[in-house]
Amino acid sequence: MGLDLSASSRNAEKRLWIALIVSTIIVIVEFTGGFLGQSLALISDSGHVLTDVLAVGVGILTLRLGRKRHTARRTFGYHRAEIFAALINGSTLIAVALLIIYGAYLRLQHPPTVQGPLVLAIASVGLLGNLSIAGLLSRSRGTNLNVRGVFLHTVGDALSSVAVIVSSLIVIFTGYQGIDPLAAAIIGVLIMLSAYRLVRDSTNILLEATPRQMDLETIAKTIGSVDGVKGVHDLHVWTITSGLYALSGHITVDANMISDGPKIVEKVASRLKESFGIEHVTLQVEKETLENIQDHEASSI
Repeated sequence: MGLDLSASSRNAEKRLWIALIVSTIIVIVEFTGGFLGQSLALISDSGHVLTDVLAVGVGILTLRLGRKRHTARRTFGYHRAEIFAALINGSTLIAVALLIIYGAYLRLQHPPTVQGPLVLAIASVGLLGNLSIAGLLSRSRGTNLNVRGVFLHTVGDALSSVAVIVSSLIVIFTGYQGIDPLAAAIIGVLIMLSAYRLVRDSTNILLEATPRQMDLETIAKTIGSVDGVKGVHDLHVWTITSGLYALSGHITVDANMISDGPKIVEKVASRLKESFGIEHVTLQVEKETLENIQDHEASSI
């Protein structure tokens, strides 16, 4: 039985709806508190959470699109919508991070008076909210790139809240106002790091790169170990969407076994699914000849 992507998608969507509600509340509370308390760090944290709200909204949309039926025009349905959304979210986060860092630089020149106790109280509420969302999404983060993206954002938010809490305590006990923009700059760097990973992974999928957890040479050896397979070439492995992988390639068999090609392909597909979780396998069977042996030895996989 194949991976039940629909059930996984619906489960992830339920978690995202809860995350959307909690995140929206955090944005409103933190932005209001940051504005009243003159804290760029807290306003920056609310901006980070706002990107999570947008990411969750797009994530819910793409999950629903991903469950649409395949058509003759879109043979893989709308699975790639998730990847496009992840790329857009990551790119947006990078822009937000740059704005935060620039704002922190300006505030370091003329730090305003931060209301430490108010900022501390609101940042603590934000931390609790972010931790609850992270716990909610932790189970689904390995099956969906958008959920993983939101999870990473939420972890970054939790770290950001810790930075705001620490900065507010420093303001309360030392009176040093410059710590608030410094904390905002740290938040910007955290956002940048999580965004880079998301952009990197989504870009690799769109470029149809071999999944990071898979080694092409190991896959080729696994195919070659199946009875009847004499050689493997023109091998390609890529990700369609989170948790859904595809493979295409050519295998060579003895000339007297060419009629057994479908059975051999079936065995290879079963081995690939069992060993690597590759669901879609397309293989062309060729008779082994001196020419294709030489071609295979002269070229890489």
